Amino acid sequence: MQAVHYAATRLGYCVQVVDNGQIVDEFSTGNSRHDSQVVVDAGSPGAVSLRQLRRWAKQTAGEIAEERGIERVQYDPDLEADLNERDFFALGLG
Repeated sequence: MQAVHYAATRLGYCVQVVDNGQIVDEFSTGNSRHDSQVVVDAGSPGAVSLRQLRRWAKQTAGEIAEERGIERVQYDPDLEADLNERDFFALGLG
């Protein structure tokens, strides 16, 4: 069964396409107001708010699900916990 999972932290958000428990595609973005591929200090004027990042994560997940004909879209607290530990800089987003 396919699903689209999403989560956000103060440093960015991630959307994953999951098929039978396996991640088959992933989209990550940083929190910079000027460049989505950049992570900035969460307290800086150039950072997007967590509230907005959550909105965009949900919106992006919905768009990806629609494009792929996937009905199940859900917030994933485990993904959020992983994002809190993830090194966005290692992803090239810093």
